[in-house]
Amino acid sequence: MSTENVPRGGGEPPPVAVLLGMESHPATEGIGKVSMTIQDKHRQRAGVVQGGLIVTLADYAFFEAVHTRMRPDDTAVTVELKVNFLAPARDGVLTATARLIGNGRRIVVGEVDVTGDDGELIARCLGTCLVRSPR
Repeated sequence: MSTENVPRGGGEPPPVAVLLGMESHPATEGIGKVSMTIQDKHRQRAGVVQGGLIVTLADYAFFEAVHTRMRPDDTAVTVELKVNFLAPARDGVLTATARLIGNGRRIVVGEVDVTGDDGELIARCLGTCLVRSPR
């Protein structure tokens, strides 16, 4: 998820987050958290949440964590997000919690856990983000 043209500090959520019903929680230093109540529109034919939506939820949480370490004029883009799906999600609320584990000047690495209501691990992700400063 790119941070270009995204307002800082309590701005409007990205349109895709609104469309999918994702809610960002207050981010703390190096930690981002986003949740989504599962609706019929999130499920594929087998009745489980479509994997791409889980990835989108994880990427948004990663963005929120990276955002806590950026300077006001920086922009960032996710360059890699590896996902292991561990369990199906059918009902309730999914929560993605991102933690930064490596923070260089331009490269930021984070891990994201996506869990269900009962704390069951649905997916674990590892992401890399490129942060760019204006010249």
